[in-house]
Amino acid sequence: MSARPIRVLHLRDSPWVDGPGRTIVDTATHLDGQRVEYHVGAFVPPQGTREHALVRSLRAAGASVHELIDRGGLDRELVAAIVKLVDELKIDVLHSSEFRSNVMALLVRRQRQVRLVATVHGWIVNSLRGRIYRFADKVLLRWFDGVIFVSAATRSLIPAWWLPPKRTCVLHNGLVLGTYGEDPSAVRSRQLDLQGAVVVLNVGRLSAEKGQDLLLQAVAELTPRYPRLQVKFAGTGPEEAPLRALARTLGIADRVHFLGYIQDMPPLYAEADLLVQSSLTEGLPNVILEVAYLRLPCVATRVGGTAEVVQHGTSGWLIEPGSVGEIKAGIEKFLTHPEEFVGMTVAAHEGIKQKFSFAVRTQRLTDFYERLLARDAA
Repeated sequence: MSARPIRVLHLRDSPWVDGPGRTIVDTATHLDGQRVEYHVGAFVPPQGTREHALVRSLRAAGASVHELIDRGGLDRELVAAIVKLVDELKIDVLHSSEFRSNVMALLVRRQRQVRLVATVHGWIVNSLRGRIYRFADKVLLRWFDGVIFVSAATRSLIPAWWLPPKRTCVLHNGLVLGTYGEDPSAVRSRQLDLQGAVVVLNVGRLSAEKGQDLLLQAVAELTPRYPRLQVKFAGTGPEEAPLRALARTLGIADRVHFLGYIQDMPPLYAEADLLVQSSLTEGLPNVILEVAYLRLPCVATRVGGTAEVVQHGTSGWLIEPGSVGEIKAGIEKFLTHPEEFVGMTVAAHEGIKQKFSFAVRTQRLTDFYERLLARDAA
């Protein structure tokens, strides 16, 4: 380990405090400052940061955040600003999180000798453009000194001959357990009442890869038998208008609620009976970690790293992606055997405490940075 802390600049090309954004905020506030000096370089539009949730959250947490004016495209001024920040902060490691920040990191390395680390959260491939970006990103990763994958399933998408294991690490997302209170089981105060409202919650970006249209179709098929079934969507995205239209077409608009972006999730989890993740693709969704820890029953598609958190029939209920019938069957399994799902939440909660705490994650991240620099020094 070096005599001074390793200096890391994490680039982020997104204003959202979503799963990756939340991980950056938590990392900034939980790393051991004697081992890692952590800075965040946030790409912000020329008009400023008034709507930049990530910058606000980092500042509120007392983290070191630097605004980098971004005009889009291959912005030479943005590259120059990053280079200047690398020099001022004496950065050792430039860490990036998505395709565009990966590109910028590589352009900076043409001018400065810094180590490059990328975190791969997964790829959204709803279109030809998405598939092209995924291919290009995999090509870029070849030139990084270290690559972190949020799940083993995501790691498996890139062969070892292209990205050698010695340069990679599977580092699961984690939770800062203390932020959820001393007794998270108290969140589960609701008792399932089939004669009253049964609340199904879906959390995430309203986007085609999340399969929320399939969830609506499944709920529509269940409502004749369960007329008090409700769905709440927590999130925003391009599919909101199409999903609203679909709910109207299916005749269930009165039982579907779009809540928008929710900053404080635990109270919403406390009001729900079941979390349904209907995604067609994932990296490792933080929402699965949260509901597991807070003992909210879940039905989730077997995609990405979800199966690395949820063991089918033991700590949750896994279904195959892309099927209305699978989602319908999963929800109905909960409605007919709620006591089984409540029992699963105990194992889910213990699993998060043992394997997915943020303390474990920050220790492993620090070790990865130190091994990277030690390898260079050898």
